Amino acid sequence: MKTNLLLLDTMKNMENLIYSAFSLSNQLKRKLKIVYVLDIQWVGAGSEFVGSAVPGTSETYQIVEKGIRTDFERAESEMRKITAEYFEKHPQNIPYEIELVETSRLDMISKTVEQEKDVLLLMSNYNSYSGLSTGTINYPNIIDKVPCPVLIIPDEIQAVSINNYLFATAFHAEDLKAIKHLAEITAGADGKNLTIFHNMETIDFETKLKWIGFKSLVKESISGFHLKFEHANEKNVRDALKKYLTNESLDVIVILKEKKGFFEDLFSSSETHYVVTHFDKPVLIYHEENLN
Repeated sequence: MKTNLLLLDTMKNMENLIYSAFSLSNQLKRKLKIVYVLDIQWVGAGSEFVGSAVPGTSETYQIVEKGIRTDFERAESEMRKITAEYFEKHPQNIPYEIELVETSRLDMISKTVEQEKDVLLLMSNYNSYSGLSTGTINYPNIIDKVPCPVLIIPDEIQAVSINNYLFATAFHAEDLKAIKHLAEITAGADGKNLTIFHNMETIDFETKLKWIGFKSLVKESISGFHLKFEHANEKNVRDALKKYLTNESLDVIVILKEKKGFFEDLFSSSETHYVVTHFDKPVLIYHEENLN
């Protein structure tokens, strides 16, 4: 059975994230693995608050680490309590496991992918100690390094619906692979709608031809979705998405992260933070290197 992996490293809004993870797993017919990670090296990498001090030596670092370890010691009982409450409210047959580990989060994720093969990583749009001055995950860093798709979940919502998807395309060769994988991981869900969205900064003949051709390729190669095609004409992708989502009811934004290209600016630190924190929707991110 395919696996959703919920990565936790903070008690903040834990109940919402666990509820969302179970809801997603039930809708997608996937098992759920919940792992609370204490990753000291990741804490030490938060140079914004550690500064030039060696991890473990500064007073600020020691205070932060003590708080993180206290939460880690409380986490298992809290996760099991939340899980029991979820099943009491929502009786379902979802295979799951709960684990606490003190290790590298990247090693844990890689080992899980190696063991389980088909893994979807679920993460909050908030992180308690990856750059504590902002409190926000360094998304480009972790997305570049994990060998699986990443679904960023707003941690202030408790129930996630996954019927209506928007895939923002840049006419990249890997887009079709990402869309096909999306069809595979959502195969257990019913009544799925997929909007293929493209922002045309210029409306010339070549761009129109690419749009027509890409629509044809999607129709020929993708099944399991009710398809819809939309395009915008804004100066940048963020503005185009923001304007479109103002008037449309969508559940999940899907984007392929490229090394270079159309969405390169979108995956700068500030732009990615904006997307995952201001749209109040789950954002599913593929990396082109993980689609081969």
